[in-house]
Amino acid sequence: MRKGIIVLGILGLVGLQMGCTTLPGSDLLSSKSNWTKTVTTNQQFDELAENSSNFLSQEKKLAGAVVSIDQTDEGYIILAEWLPYPKTELEEGPKIGQSDMSRHFLIRFIGKREKEFYTTRGNIFLLEGTVEGTKKALVNVFGPRKDLLYVKAKCIRIWETGQDRDPSSQLDNQYPPRRNRTLCSD
Repeated sequence: MRKGIIVLGILGLVGLQMGCTTLPGSDLLSSKSNWTKTVTTNQQFDELAENSSNFLSQEKKLAGAVVSIDQTDEGYIILAEWLPYPKTELEEGPKIGQSDMSRHFLIRFIGKREKEFYTTRGNIFLLEGTVEGTKKALVNVFGPRKDLLYVKAKCIRIWETGQDRDPSSQLDNQYPPRRNRTLCSD
């Protein structure tokens, strides 16, 4: 009787350990990596952008700075410069100086256009959304159209920083620094 209890106890512990162990390929970002759905490094963003078809319909958390916004039949299409998603200090948002300004992506947002979107350039944001593949877009006015990562936003937390890198542009100074708001799609 004692041996049966000991054997069942050991089998229970082994089963519990197997249930708590992540199996290869069970992570959220890639079957070949250990990344989570939060994109915090250049390598993670490059993998996601270059192989977006492998991540279709997966939820991701991205950060960035608004470059431009256009209203279309699909909703608002936002061209964004990618920034690393902050590991700490989520209240402050992403840091603009932490990017080489060469990585861009597109966001589709379906919802009401709020005042903070009128101060587009330079506003920083955190985004939770679903990967929809790639879409061609211009990053530079005189550059070629590029295939960019395309994400449908669920919610965006946007800081009305207006930190446009072009000092000659006119900024909307109505908002105090670091004011933020969370918008969710319809």
